Amino acid sequence: MTVQVVCFGAMRAYLPTGSDGGRAVLEVTSNARVWDVVAAMGAPERLVFAVLVDGRQATLDQALQEGAEVTLMPPFAGGG
Repeated sequence: MTVQVVCFGAMRAYLPTGSDGGRAVLEVTSNARVWDVVAAMGAPERLVFAVLVDGRQATLDQALQEGAEVTLMPPFAGGG
């Protein structure tokens, strides 16, 4: 099945070559979960701080549906 992946910050480095604007389309198995997407990208799970699936807060264990949009965010720093 196909899912859309949106990455921010350091997570962008793990998107496939040629990805545009922090977005990519990935093929995953029909019973995939968010952690399968992270693994397919080759990203370390420890780098994932927040996850959204179709705009809603989720966990790495969240099951995915065809066409889902998975947003992956690393820890943020700054302010002051």
